[in-house]
Amino acid sequence: MTTGRIRTVTVRSLDHYRVQVTARGHTFVGDEPPPEGEDAGPSPYEFLLAALGT
Repeated sequence: MTTGRIRTVTVRSLDHYRVQVTARGHTFVGDEPPPEGEDAGPSPYEFLLAALGT
């Protein structure tokens, strides 16, 4: 890991509850399960749990 570098994560709203997240050139989609969202990707809570598990 390189210290002293600023990391950027960009979150862009696509529609309703769906978002596009970009970090270090990797892009992924987050969404809510039905009926709120379309289940196009993990929910925010699932992303949080995954981050805590890494």
